[in-house]
Amino acid sequence: MSGVTSSTGGRPITIDECSDGNARALARQRVSRRSMLKAVMAGAGGAAYAQFQLADAAFAAGGGRAGRAGVVVSGRHLSFVPHTDGELRPAMAVTAQLVSRTGSLPRKLRAFVDVGSAPREYGTRVEAEIRHLVGRYAIPGGPIGSQFYLKATVDGLRPGTVYHYRIRLSDGTVSGDAHFTTAAARDAGVPAPFTFTAFADVGTNTAPTDPRYAWGHDPDSVVAAGGTWPAGVFDDNAYLADDPVAGEHGTDRRPALTQTLLMATQRPVFTLLAGDICYANPSGSGLPADDTTALTRTAPPGRNLYNPYVWDVFLNQIEPLASRVPWMFATGNHDMEPLYGDTRFLGDSPTHGYGGLVDRLDFPANGPRTCPSVYRFVYGNVGVISIDANDLSAELQTNTGYSGGAQLSWLKRTLREWRTEGERAKEIDFVVAFLHHCAYSTTQNHASDGGVRDALDPLFSRYQVDLVVQGHNHLLERTDPIRYGRRTKAAPDGATIFPAKDGVTYLCVGSGGRARYPFRAAPSATAPAPPGITPAGPQALPAGQRYRGYRPPGGPNAAENNTENIVNSYVWSTADSEIKPAGHRAGSRIPEVADWSQVRYDDYAFIAVDVVPAARGARTTLTVRSLADALPGSRKPYTEIDRITLARTAGRGAVPATAAGHPDRTGLSDRAGPRADGAAG
Repeated sequence: MSGVTSSTGGRPITIDECSDGNARALARQRVSRRSMLKAVMAGAGGAAYAQFQLADAAFAAGGGRAGRAGVVVSGRHLSFVPHTDGELRPAMAVTAQLVSRTGSLPRKLRAFVDVGSAPREYGTRVEAEIRHLVGRYAIPGGPIGSQFYLKATVDGLRPGTVYHYRIRLSDGTVSGDAHFTTAAARDAGVPAPFTFTAFADVGTNTAPTDPRYAWGHDPDSVVAAGGTWPAGVFDDNAYLADDPVAGEHGTDRRPALTQTLLMATQRPVFTLLAGDICYANPSGSGLPADDTTALTRTAPPGRNLYNPYVWDVFLNQIEPLASRVPWMFATGNHDMEPLYGDTRFLGDSPTHGYGGLVDRLDFPANGPRTCPSVYRFVYGNVGVISIDANDLSAELQTNTGYSGGAQLSWLKRTLREWRTEGERAKEIDFVVAFLHHCAYSTTQNHASDGGVRDALDPLFSRYQVDLVVQGHNHLLERTDPIRYGRRTKAAPDGATIFPAKDGVTYLCVGSGGRARYPFRAAPSATAPAPPGITPAGPQALPAGQRYRGYRPPGGPNAAENNTENIVNSYVWSTADSEIKPAGHRAGSRIPEVADWSQVRYDDYAFIAVDVVPAARGARTTLTVRSLADALPGSRKPYTEIDRITLARTAGRGAVPATAAGHPDRTGLSDRAGPRADGAAG
């Protein structure tokens, strides 16, 4: 049973109504530990065992030794632990999954993180919490989804130090060794140069379970269908045959996995993932879960496909890097999962589909209390802000406005603190924001989100944000610098940008492994230019790629527009919003001319960002390298296709009260006032 009924008068059921209804259904069942195990094993015994096999293989390969209980440690990942102001604590958050053959854990099982200066020299033991994440009957005919996550914060560490750790269970289970390096202390002088990496829209190249045990299906019919989930349902493998990288004759058939392995070659100190993390919800509109029609790749109207065991695959996929380097996550539309409720983190506040993420990941709790994926941290001379674009989106409105303005109020306070006269503005030279929906993009799918742009562009322009990392559109695209909605100058490959006067650079890196999107089609009735604009020359052609070394087929502009000017792009608006046939509310498309699309690449890539701090008064730089996966013809695992350098004077990050003559156009008061939004700290 679904446990979800609606008295909403025909409007879509909200995420919080769904979570609340599912929680009530679970409460009515009065599920005991014994009945929980019985339900799990009756409906998903095969699924639990299949997931155990996946985890056990990775556990053994990483040097793990199983204990008596038949439980293994899987998908270890690290996260920073910042203070309220974003400064990093001398600590590291460690999370891992505990997977058993039966889908349950022994009643008295305990978990520990052992930490020390070298392998097998662990002098500190930290007991970990074990959280049981239970689905709330949201999948008709399906079992109770049951997963276990170990969570611990290792505190009291020394700055700039390498630590080794392992995870140990009370039954004798021991993971292999892993290690991490803590950030240098703030008072240690000029920070050493460092690199971080970023991408979005990742997913997996492996489906989570054998579908003979899939929820709600006739096993015979599934086996007859071929014995596997159709490609592209609960994995990324919907690549078209003509995809030169991931297609039938491509250079890399597993780009989601490859991106993580390639990022490791850059020796990053942290990685940003700008939303759409694993695609357990492949439908992406945040509606209640139902996979009874998953074999057809679609969900029933008003529902979303959902399989929580995609998370098992994803966490194993990123473990080679994430067990050693902190991963910091933002939320995208595919991360709205209304299967769970969670009161530990959010109290009595609604979860907005993030209850499962709170248990599986480690979001720093220093943003607005009701926005778990909104937070900030500082590494070296770079301040980083995670923004929840679901709260701002004009395109997909399931969660639009859920924070009641709390997110934007908190964001403005953060930017004002980091960019006004004072010690913070002297310590933080660069500000990087990462979020999901694009404020600026020219793709055929999604393009630009006007809700995100209208909310963030004035703030980012006024407070001189340097770089905005975006996702949502499955490709890579970089803008010229933009201030208050206008391009300020051309910034081709190799350019140096001075954000203090040039403006904000937006970079979409939704090229993390999900099947690629095309750029804008040729001007037509379905891809219209704004009224009064008559496309001519290259602008009358479909938008093509534009990156270092690219040669359009048939010669320059013979078959595509590879200039920076796209006259038939569009931006999403909340005007004329409507309920779509799938059951979610969405906005409308408004045609626009874009003269800011500097770099375009429509396959798989990530960015590596090299930061060179400097003494106050000297030049400090942040260089963004775009690295394409297995570029056809290159005979290399990756190829640099674009590079820009952002330059500032160290210690001079403060902005005037009205930047470059522009008043405060954010619509938000400068007065901090009481914390009416419930922000932490």
